[in-house]
Amino acid sequence: MRLIQKLVFLLRAVFRRGELERQMETELAEHIESETADLMARGLSRAEAHKRAIATMGRVDAIKEECRDSRGVSGWEHWKQDISFGVRLLSRNRTFSCLALAMIALGIGSTTAVFSLIDGILIRPLPYPDPDRLFHVRYVDMRGPFAVLRANSQRADYAGHLGVRAFNATRREFPERLKGSEVSANFFRVLQSSPVLGRAFGEGDDRPGGQPVAILAHEFWMQRYAGRADVIGEQISLDEKSYEIIGVMPAGFRYPAPEANFWIPMRLDPRMLGEYWGSSGIYAFARLRTGATPASAESELRTWIPRIRAMFPWRMPDAWGRDTALVPLHDQLVAGAKTKNLLLLGVVTLVLLIAVINVANLLIGQAAARERELALRASLGATPDRLTKQLLTEATVLAMAGGMLGAILAVGQLTLLKHLLPADTPRLAEVVLNQRILAFSAAISIGSGFLFGLLPAWRVRTRQILTSSDGRSTLSPRSARTDALLVATEAAFATVLLVGAGLLLRTLWTMQEVNPGFRVESVVTAEVSLNRTTAASRERITSFSEQLRRKLGAYPGVTGVAAMNVLPLTPEMSVFTAAIEDHPRPPQEPQFVLWSTYVTPEHLETLGIRLLQGRGFTVTDRQGSEPVALISAATARRFWPKENPVGRHLRPVGLQEWRTVVGVVGDVRNYSISGPPAWVDGEVYLPLAQLFSLPRALSLVARVSGNSSTFEKQLPQMVNQLCGTCPVSKIARMESVVAAAVQAPRSTASLIGGFALLALMLAAAGIYGVVSHGVLRRTRELGLRLALGASRRRVAWLVIGSSLRYTFVGSMVGLAASWVLARWIKTLLYGVGEHDLASFSIAPVLLLTVAMIAVARPVLRALRIDPAESLREG
Repeated sequence: MRLIQKLVFLLRAVFRRGELERQMETELAEHIESETADLMARGLSRAEAHKRAIATMGRVDAIKEECRDSRGVSGWEHWKQDISFGVRLLSRNRTFSCLALAMIALGIGSTTAVFSLIDGILIRPLPYPDPDRLFHVRYVDMRGPFAVLRANSQRADYAGHLGVRAFNATRREFPERLKGSEVSANFFRVLQSSPVLGRAFGEGDDRPGGQPVAILAHEFWMQRYAGRADVIGEQISLDEKSYEIIGVMPAGFRYPAPEANFWIPMRLDPRMLGEYWGSSGIYAFARLRTGATPASAESELRTWIPRIRAMFPWRMPDAWGRDTALVPLHDQLVAGAKTKNLLLLGVVTLVLLIAVINVANLLIGQAAARERELALRASLGATPDRLTKQLLTEATVLAMAGGMLGAILAVGQLTLLKHLLPADTPRLAEVVLNQRILAFSAAISIGSGFLFGLLPAWRVRTRQILTSSDGRSTLSPRSARTDALLVATEAAFATVLLVGAGLLLRTLWTMQEVNPGFRVESVVTAEVSLNRTTAASRERITSFSEQLRRKLGAYPGVTGVAAMNVLPLTPEMSVFTAAIEDHPRPPQEPQFVLWSTYVTPEHLETLGIRLLQGRGFTVTDRQGSEPVALISAATARRFWPKENPVGRHLRPVGLQEWRTVVGVVGDVRNYSISGPPAWVDGEVYLPLAQLFSLPRALSLVARVSGNSSTFEKQLPQMVNQLCGTCPVSKIARMESVVAAAVQAPRSTASLIGGFALLALMLAAAGIYGVVSHGVLRRTRELGLRLALGASRRRVAWLVIGSSLRYTFVGSMVGLAASWVLARWIKTLLYGVGEHDLASFSIAPVLLLTVAMIAVARPVLRALRIDPAESLREG
């Protein structure tokens, strides 16, 4: 209660300041008038009595200060005065203000922009009710096990989706591809998200006999249907099947991915054994029911795994489902982006600290230039505490002004960051500058102001400045040590960033130098989506691919055309489990996983893939002939390292016929530029005419001599002449496909490299400021040295040597820190060790070179010192 009363009293004193000041003036005047009347009664004249009354009272200003102190608002008054003085100081010293504000804005703007990414991607909860009760179901990726869990779980409600894929949609001119997601009927109910228009799916919509219905994304509804409310009940054609539009989701609903334009029910049909029990690809998630805990729900999940394993139509390995677990849905969504975002946060924190050190150095120089002013204030009664508060307030004013500029700068930086990051970065569309981010920016502004104002305020408090009011230019040993510490710290921080940037740039360079295993020059790629009729059988797919090859091959300048199910270096998965001759696996162990690519006979020649042994595919390798396969050199080395693999056999699990290996080809980066994942045991090529799973699309590659722009424009029309309902998409040159494969490491290297360059520039500015300030403070000393016979080369080395020595010490500390921290970015590296010698060597050399450039001007200033003039001024 006392605290509340004091707070109320203080607020009244602050907001009624004018009225209280007038009351105080009135009371003082009445007191003086009363004393004057008493003195006049003793016979003094009014003028003399008034003069004595004022003298008796004492210093009126001191009395007013005591009154304000008694009200508890003197601190408020001092703070206002310090703020006003700080604003005037900034406006008067424009050069200092511009430099300081620029450094603060760069540091705070960069930190604010990156924290916006961290907040939107890693911190902000998912935009669903009770998001902490949503969990991803790890390693349950088949429809059958998912359906069993959904029907029998007592602890959680299970839902799922099949990711986002492209669907054929009918248009007037050319067919188009629209991206959407197949989801379980309870998908929206489990997320507890409802349409803003229409209704959600019913419970039976994903079961046999369910109605073909669709729900639209809000953005797609606005673009395609102009936001019409009467869209409910209309039909949309997807993959030649008509779906009734029953709802529209609210704006901002983007699960499972922002590019989804609609949602349709997935097919859960137990009669389709291969699809129901053998096809993976479902992403299951669960919402805990009331009273359930993650531990109890996971325990229930694990108890069901053996029962589900026994339900499979074929024997499953005993290890199946062993690692099944519940993972928070938020963590699963952002898992791939966590390391990169935390790395960016660490980088901009170092950039901010370098900027803080620079501004602290500027403030030290500014305080040194104000020695006489501060000494005069001290002689007039200002205590060290009072001067310390003044300097800290001035620093805070500077920081807040820089923070406001930084917030404006952060808008542009955030736009650039979102542009540089890969488009598939999770939750990237949700990243915005909001009130919470602005509050964070204000907080780090105030904190930064306190940090860079602390050192000059400490020097005032310990009277390092107040004792040198004679105006001589000197540099005390303590000041020299402070300057050395500032330079070394900046150098250490900059070295850490340069080493990290060097490692990532070396990774990018290594990836770009990787041979993908095929020729990329003069190759145009495209994807043709098959309509229902064409994709109905192996024969029709083979016939259509042959017609395409002849049609495109007749175009002028085309020297080769091939078709395949999956283009190299694209994210589509194409794997199957296989039995390998001479390499039996126990039934309880997982079978071998092979990456498969179905190709036409022209594949090797068109892409320039080397045939190392045996033969390639021919037109005779079709349905009814001997099943054959090509394997990569790495696969041959793994399974038949000292034998001829030609003539060996492999068999897809679930099929009876063995395939004969007829050739070995050079290794191709089919999965990614860094090679196949660890769980893939080998790579094989199968004839498109002998495919055993029907693809939904074919990828085309055409080698075109000369300018391919005209061919790219004519490609959709040529395909449309063969199939009017087969959309053509992803038309690109192979160079672009390969470049896109290194987009993620390129974006990381670009961001870290950009911030490292910024840190290097700030470090150079800091070194320049320290050395330049040191030369000014040592003008008399250097002039005296010259007068006593020191050579100008010796004087130059005094200036250069100290700065380079401090920079070298700081860079060594930075290298040691980098050696320890490098393991945190190990997962982002490829072809480069985390302790790469080149990266660790170049960073300090680059920093020392920049330091030498930074001290060039102060050194020239020192060399131009006139000994006589400097001694006269001292």
